[in-house]
Amino acid sequence: MFPSTARYIPATSVECTRVDDAAVLTELGTGERLSLSATGEAVWTMLQEERRTVDRLVMALARRSTGQALAQVPDLVHAELDTFVRRGFVERVAADA
Repeated sequence: MFPSTARYIPATSVECTRVDDAAVLTELGTGERLSLSATGEAVWTMLQEERRTVDRLVMALARRSTGQALAQVPDLVHAELDTFVRRGFVERVAADA
């Protein structure tokens, strides 16, 4: 699990485009692509606005959720960030960076 104080920065070499009805991330250097879930798209969009901590991402996404879905928000955000970091689409930096 990621530290809640770490910040996440999207790689400048990654572009988000729409293909049919899906958002797709593409690493311009390698051509690697990732189709985003609705949660993934929301997290990616929020990361474009400013460097965010896990806590801020969870809170922002929780505001859009209701009922049972609300309890799943932290796990969904962590899963999306894990995928982004693992694929090199997002960099995790220390809170004081």
